[in-house]
This record gives sequence, C-alpha cells and structure tokens, in this order.
Amino acid sequence: MLFNRLLDVLRTGILLVVVSLIPLKAAAAPSTRFWVAPYGNDQGPGSEISPFRTLERARDAVRALPKRLSGDIYVNIKAGHYRLDKPLVLDEGDSGRTGHDVVYRAADGGAVVISGAIPVTNWQPTDVPKVWMARVGAHRSRQFYVNGRRAIRARTTAFPAGFRPCNKPSVYPLCVSLISGVEYVPSDLNSNAWNDPSTWKNPEHIEAVSQVQWKMYRFPLQTVLPYDGLSPGLMIFQEPAWTNANLFQDSAGNQAVWGLWQVTWFENAREFLDEPGEWYLDEAEGNLYYFARTDEDMASVDAELPILETLVQGHGKHGAPIHNIRFEGLTFTGATWMQPSSPDGYISDQSGFHLTGFGHVPNVIGHDPSDERTPGNVTFRYAHHIQFKANIFSHLGAVALDFGTGSQDNLIASNLFYDISSAAIQVGGIDRVDHHPTNRYDRTRGNTIFNNLVRETGREYTDAAGIYLGFTSDSLVSHNTVVNVPWSGIAMGWGWGLLDVGSYPGVSHAYSGQWGMWQTPSSNRRSRIINNRVDDFINTSWDGGAVYTTGFQGSGLRNGLVISQNVATNKRPLGGGNTFYTDGGSRFITLKGNVSLFNPQGVAEFAPDPNPLDPLPYAGLLPLFDGLPYGGDFGGCLTYGDITFRGNFHWYLTPVEFFDLCKGTTYQSGNFPIHLVWKNNRRVSAPADVPKRLLERAGVMSRPASIPESLWIVPPSP
Repeated sequence: MLFNRLLDVLRTGILLVVVSLIPLKAAAAPSTRFWVAPYGNDQGPGSEISPFRTLERARDAVRALPKRLSGDIYVNIKAGHYRLDKPLVLDEGDSGRTGHDVVYRAADGGAVVISGAIPVTNWQPTDVPKVWMARVGAHRSRQFYVNGRRAIRARTTAFPAGFRPCNKPSVYPLCVSLISGVEYVPSDLNSNAWNDPSTWKNPEHIEAVSQVQWKMYRFPLQTVLPYDGLSPGLMIFQEPAWTNANLFQDSAGNQAVWGLWQVTWFENAREFLDEPGEWYLDEAEGNLYYFARTDEDMASVDAELPILETLVQGHGKHGAPIHNIRFEGLTFTGATWMQPSSPDGYISDQSGFHLTGFGHVPNVIGHDPSDERTPGNVTFRYAHHIQFKANIFSHLGAVALDFGTGSQDNLIASNLFYDISSAAIQVGGIDRVDHHPTNRYDRTRGNTIFNNLVRETGREYTDAAGIYLGFTSDSLVSHNTVVNVPWSGIAMGWGWGLLDVGSYPGVSHAYSGQWGMWQTPSSNRRSRIINNRVDDFINTSWDGGAVYTTGFQGSGLRNGLVISQNVATNKRPLGGGNTFYTDGGSRFITLKGNVSLFNPQGVAEFAPDPNPLDPLPYAGLLPLFDGLPYGGDFGGCLTYGDITFRGNFHWYLTPVEFFDLCKGTTYQSGNFPIHLVWKNNRRVSAPADVPKRLLERAGVMSRPASIPESLWIVPPSP
C-alpha cells in the first residue's frame, strides 16, 4: 500500500511538472519542420515562407519522410480558421519514428481553429417576425451556433398535453389503438401552431424525446394517423428506434420505470419554431430558419452549421498501433453526429452507450448486453503514446475526444472541453474485446486524464457523463474539474457485475449468468480517480453521482480502484442519486479523503403531476413516488462489497452511512454489501470543517497560456 501511495504522488507530481512547465515549443531544435497557413499553397514546399494550405497535405509530407530520423517532426500551424471538408485521417504510417513524436501544434501562440462547420450568411427575413431564413443547400446537421452560442432545435413545450404512448404491451390500460405508437388528441393547452400532429410537415424528420431517470430516448416519427373526433389519432415511429425504446419492460409491461411511458417533448419541426434562439433546418428545401435573439443582428452574426461528423480519426490496427503523435494548442470545433436522425434514433442504455439495430431481447433490468458507443468527433483506437495538451474542444455534436479499444499510455492534459453534446472524454469500451481481451494489443491501459476543465457537457444526450472510462487498467484521472453536467461527473466501469467472475447480478431482477458465466477477472484494475472537483452535477436527469462506478474494479483491494481526495459540490437539490456512487456490482474499491459539500440527498423525480385538463393524461403509479428520498453521499444499488470508506467528509444533510437505493435503507439496518469497511469518516456542515489542503488541491491546477482566461471558467473553491 505504501508503494501505491508513493506511485500516486510520483505520477501526479511528474504530470504537473510536465504539463505546466514544459512549453509547447520544444527547446531542442527539431529534426524536421513543416508549416501550414490559411494563405498557403499545397503545391509548395511547406516551409515557413511557403507553407502548405491544408493539414492533409502536411500529413502526407510527414508520411513521406524517411523512417529513421534523429528528432521530432513538427507541423507548425499558423493562426486561422481551417474548415475541413473531410476528416484528417491518420494511421500507423503517420506515427512518430524511432522514439520521436509527430507534433501538430499552434505556431507562435496563435489561435488555430479546426472546424467541420460551414458559415451561414445572407440571412433574409420571413413573414414571421424575428424568424430569418438562409439558404444552406443539401446539408444535414443536428447543431447550429450563433455568435458562439448553441441554438436549440425547435421543440414543443415540455410534457405537451394530449399525447400518450400506446405500447405493446402498454403501460396505459386505456389505450384504444391496436397499433403500437403514441396516441394523441389535439388540445388547446398546446400552441395552435402544433397541437395537431396530422398537420406537421416533414414528419419523418421530427423526433420524440423522452427523458426517463438516467436514460434519454430520441426516436423519429414515420407517419401520423389523424384524429377523427372520436378515437385518438396515432403517431407511428420508425424502426428499430420505436421497438428499442420500449425494450426495457417484460412481455406483461412490468417494470416500465425506465421504459417509454411519456413524451418529454417533440423536436425538429418548423411548427415548433416559436422561441428566441430556436432553429430548424428544412432538409427538403435546403433552408435554415432561425428565431433571432434580441441581442443579435442577423446582418453581422457569426453563424456556424456543423456538417462534418469526424474532425480527426487516428485508428491503428491490431498489433500495429498508431503512436507517438501530439496535438498542442489547437481548437477542435463544429462537428455533428447524424446517427440519432436515422431509423435507429438514440435509445440510450447508459452513459452514451445506446441500442441500434434489431434483435435485442426485452428485459426488466434496464440494460442490454449489445450496445454501441457514441463516437468521438476526434477519435482514436489502437493508439499508443498519443498526447492532447492545451487544446480546446467546443461546440461538438458527439463525444468530444474518444479513445477506444487498444488505447495505451495516452495523455489528455490541460485541455478545455465545453458545450459538448455527449461526453467530453471517453476512454475504453464495453465489448467482449474490452472486458475480457485475449491479448495485450486489445487492452486499454495506462491512460492519463489530467488537469482538464470539462463544463457544459451532455447538452443533447443527457445520459452522458462528463468523463467516462469503460474497461481499463492503470488509468489515472487526476486534478480535473467537471462542472455543469446533466448526469454523472466521472463514471467508470460497466456490467453491474454480470461481466465479472461468477456473474454477480448487481441490478434489480437480473440473474447470474444472464450475460454469460465468466471465470476470469475483467480487464479493470489498478486505476485511480484522485484530486478531482465535480460541481453542479445531476442537473437534468437523476440516479447519478459525482463519481459513479459499476462492476468489479480489480480482483482484490490491492489492485482495485482508488477514489481519493475528490471534492463534490452543489448537486441539484432534486437530483436523486449518491454523491460517491458505487453502483450495482461495484467491488474492490477504496474511497479515502473525499469531500461532499452542499449536496442534499435528492428525491425520486419521474415526471410532473398529470395535468387534470390534459385530454390524455399521463397515467400509472410512477408519479406517486416523486419526492421520496433517493440517495446519500455514499451508496449504490445491489453493490457487491469489498469497499473501504476511510477518512471521508460527508455533508450533514444526507444519510451518514451507505445508502442502498434499491432498498431505501442505510447499511446499519443490516442490508449492506459484504466486507464494507467504514472508518474515520466525518460529518461536516461547512467548508471550514474540511482540511483546507483537500479543497485547494482538488480540480485543475493551472490554465495553459494558449487557452483564454475568459473561457477557463472554474467554480470558486468551497
């Protein structure tokens, strides 16, 4: 244990020195330099005087160099806006040579913007006041930004009246349709512009959105059968999204707590365009419509429509990884992700992993064994010794930065992530090759996430964590600040014990062997989550935490997960969940020196009370459970055990002991995980009750010079 402590201190100290003291421009003369500038020419030599025009041309020049060089290779990118019409694709042939790196970096400290968006200009007024139109042609996107602010895809009000899912089996016994879909009756409680779905144009581009507990469902409309004045009309949705959205309940319709039993809002129709800051892209016409905010002059706004889904792709091969590449001082922005607009929709399981295709089996546990990851707008796999330092990731429509299977010894340090549709950082996967790799090439290990500021994530997919790690070993997540996230701040693990030795059923109604019977430990081991700050979490969904885990995190406490000296503050008051959340099947974890301040217990929050004037009110018993106490500072649901809580500081307004969300009890009542150790933990009522050093050391330690102070918005220390 002493060795592990020294290793933690040493790794953190070395990283702090490396990231904060070594300048972006290396002191030693590099062996080779290329230059890129917006005014350059790809037919030139790529020198400082005659630079290349594109990153792709610089990549090709690097690729053509001799295999043996005596120093690093630098691609110096001069300040400017680089609009990509296709991804910058890198493979093992673009790697560093003989132990040296290929470095893509901002030259002379200038702002280098790598964007997959097109500018939208030539706005014209429409016949609707404050609604403007611009011609964009045959482009598709799910995001739009005006003057650096995310616009909202036109949507209805929340919980619109007169809509009721009629599933097969249905959670509403009064459904009259013989066809599965959403029943509706036009209601004066809604806007006249959209209260009758049979009048909506382009219905195949409209999607229903449902936020249920920790999940989010987005499923596209197919057709609308009109209301005849007697029986409700019916909205029929595209497949497989509709079937998958109704997957998490059994054949009798039981356990619909996380099934589709309500519509939170409808989205993406011109009829819904009725609030400042909303937009709608009519793909059939090629026109973009925007309801201007009061402070926007449409003759001079900076309007950006992301159309590219991937900015940088670095994929090695099994046994031939891409390696030794650094990205420094760059801004990655303006990318979208269009799969949720397909017939698959976006049917989340948890933390950005979602269901696609057909053949999934209905279940009552709320999870599926065959999920797909949300991709990264910047994405790597089978990647070794890749570094991202002092970059900005903003206005992105999927996961900002994704390291998948076979990612080893990579560094993500001192970057800023903000306004991201899904997670900011995603490392590791959840597939068979990830949780039980058969060779060293497939393992994800030794990755470090250090000194990053992550804020405003999950803007479109509210089930996503700020930082997510799947099956990994020897990971270090240290000195990051995560603020303003809809679900969990930092999440780690997968499987709820069903993918671990003995197949522990760590989720309600699961059974051992449901996802196979595993005889060997998963790849999770020896990871550290230390000195992070998580603020303003669970601010949209519920049943999450500041730091969330699931499944076994090692094969014993000595090689398990350490969660140490993290500070969590300002959970949404209604945000049900545990601040430090060792969820189903969590095992072999040590929590020590963590701090919880200003985190009320939270409550169950399924939906608003039914409106008595609603012609098709939401039914069922679930809203009756709203307001019940849900969570504490430490706890889980069907946690396995072998967890040590030592020297933590917990908020005085939440239960003192381990809170079992599935049983609604603390561990003192006898319903607690096995081998749970509780030592020297203290209840606190103010920051002054916590050692000052713990509060001061949590979160980001320094701001890189390449990131403007105006963007480096860090919550004040408690």
